[in-house]
Amino acid sequence: IIYLMLPVAIWLVGWFEWWLGIPAVLLLAAAFWQAVSGSLRISPRTSAVAVLAVAACWVMVTGAGGLFDISLSEWLVHRTRLIELVRYPWPTFLQDPLAPYAPDLVSPPPLLRYYLGYYMTPALAARWFEPAVLNWAVPLWTWLGVALILLMFTRERRGWSVAIAVLVFIFFSGMDALHITLFEGWDWLDPRIDWTGLPGVDRGTGHIETSEMNIRLLILSNMTNVLWNPQHFIPAGLYTFLMLQLQGHRRFLAVSGVLLAAAPFWSVFVPAGLLPLFAVLLWKNGLRPFLRWPNLLLAAPLAGLIALYLTSGETDFVRGWIWERYEWSLLMRWMPMFYLSEFLLLGILIWNLRPDLCRNPFFIASMATLILLPLYYYAPNNDLLMRASMPPLLLLCWYSVETLTGSGKNEYARKGIYRLGIACMVVILCIGSITAFHELARATNDDGRFRFEQFDHTFWGDISPGVQRENTAYDIPNALRILLNEDLLPRAKGALVASSEFDIYLNENRLAFVKESCTPEDVKPRFFLHIVPLDENDLPADHVQHGFDNLDFDFREHGILGGQLCAAVRLLPNYDTVKVVTGQFTTQGRIWTTEIPIGFLADLSPRSPKGVLVASSEFDIYLDENRLAFVKEPCAPADIKPRFFLHVVPLDKNDLPADRVQDGYDNLDFEFREHGILGGQLCAAVRLLPNYDIVKIVTGQFTHQGRIWTADILLDDSE
Repeated sequence: IIYLMLPVAIWLVGWFEWWLGIPAVLLLAAAFWQAVSGSLRISPRTSAVAVLAVAACWVMVTGAGGLFDISLSEWLVHRTRLIELVRYPWPTFLQDPLAPYAPDLVSPPPLLRYYLGYYMTPALAARWFEPAVLNWAVPLWTWLGVALILLMFTRERRGWSVAIAVLVFIFFSGMDALHITLFEGWDWLDPRIDWTGLPGVDRGTGHIETSEMNIRLLILSNMTNVLWNPQHFIPAGLYTFLMLQLQGHRRFLAVSGVLLAAAPFWSVFVPAGLLPLFAVLLWKNGLRPFLRWPNLLLAAPLAGLIALYLTSGETDFVRGWIWERYEWSLLMRWMPMFYLSEFLLLGILIWNLRPDLCRNPFFIASMATLILLPLYYYAPNNDLLMRASMPPLLLLCWYSVETLTGSGKNEYARKGIYRLGIACMVVILCIGSITAFHELARATNDDGRFRFEQFDHTFWGDISPGVQRENTAYDIPNALRILLNEDLLPRAKGALVASSEFDIYLNENRLAFVKESCTPEDVKPRFFLHIVPLDENDLPADHVQHGFDNLDFDFREHGILGGQLCAAVRLLPNYDTVKVVTGQFTTQGRIWTTEIPIGFLADLSPRSPKGVLVASSEFDIYLDENRLAFVKEPCAPADIKPRFFLHVVPLDKNDLPADRVQDGYDNLDFEFREHGILGGQLCAAVRLLPNYDIVKIVTGQFTHQGRIWTADILLDDSE
């Protein structure tokens, strides 16, 4: 209960005005303290330690910051939401990618609108410390949720039945391998027996639960849900087993309405699968136990507040009866196999092996829910079926374990037909486990542990805009806006650093390309983006010989074309940069090009030089720590055409490269066009000096006829 309500409390205090958030949390604390006080009973068991260890191993193969780099779209989205919750103020208004550069061209910032139950607690820990805290906060929070589910699932079991229960739970799934084989044959199997070549790898990175013949009906395995969808699976498991195991607990019933009201904050779809179970609680206990002040005073306002938040903005999804979406001939061919292979065959078998379940309202409600859910289609990927089916499937898993371990009532236990039925159950569960092994193979197919601080530096340019479009609200109801604690940071407009075919804005390390009156033809040619570093050692090994970093990109991948406005944002590398050379090109050559001074070079000017003037001849030469700048005004292209020589004499010749010791100096000659910039009548270049004690520098320009000019710069102790 604390696990489920803690994110809600964080959200209320962190996102809303104090006069709403703090009293609401105090009321919730009082309600749940009354419900759980005096009811805690802990009986330490050795098996509990083993269950906790299994949960830890399971979580460590997920994308929750575990042992492997889970890079598929689900975890890219999870990481984006977490980073956004850490980087932006609460309530989280997501800055439009164009806002820092052209605020007059964009609408007000959108509100992050998503069911945030899974994300709030790790995000709070990272806000208190630093984003890198997510590397342990996310797996710890996920492990705690999965461990609680496993502990509740094995709570009433002892000895060997605990091991059976854990194995069945982890590998529980419908017989996806069976229906894929029936419709596709054996071609989907991969005969290789190495870890990355487990059955199903031949289907690429897709789930084998994917429905065939373009009918989007997916019921996911427990392994799939833990690996990819913990934000749905954890609340589904906790709510389901709380209702099952505390169905007669009067203090629980007194707050069950508040708990159910908070469920959409974890997942908007899972409550659809919980409502039939809640109806069973009402039917079994009557209305009186629910008529307590927590349910009467808190459930409706909390549900209304969460609904107001989650329905803000555009929420119009594809919906309708399945026969309105697909032809009857297709449904009649596919649906029977779907029902039988996913849950119905197992349910009928359990029903016959456990006659007592004929009168069990939880079992009846779960089977009825699973039968009815596929008939209505909602959301682009039919998320209603995928998520709302989790609670009834978990109950089916519960009754499967009860039947296998003999803990349920049955009158056929000593008859041969019972043993045959158990054998059939084992076969069904084993066929279903192929799905779990396939998902495990997909999850462990990548190498290396992903770290959130790495994602923090890269997510803006690639992932975040797409996630924002799906999970944000621009049109916020006034009632919600009044309640939210809006403390928005002012949007600083970036500096216009270049203007040609595109206006180019720079804000910190983000470069934006913006053009009005823009057509699709304008963004069709590829963009080149060359980054010249101050220190060439910062370049990737394969770019050192070129002297610049190549970040060329296609606009359709990194840009937005809306109305007559087109814009793209690119993240600059995290090292000292001298200049950026950018433009567009085709196979015939460059269409347009521009050079942009960055960092130290951008600050240079004869009227306000950066550093100390150490020499003046053809060029004024400034020294700032280990950077040497060459500046001239007025300057013409002919002035920078000759090559520059730059000879550095060290205090200790042993610091020189081996091939330069005999010369007595280090040769850092350079071409101005590679390391400098000509803008208007000003030209400037910056070179990084070696990291050793220097006696003097000899520099100037030369041609094949000899030196044009030269300057000696002393850097000894007296100087």
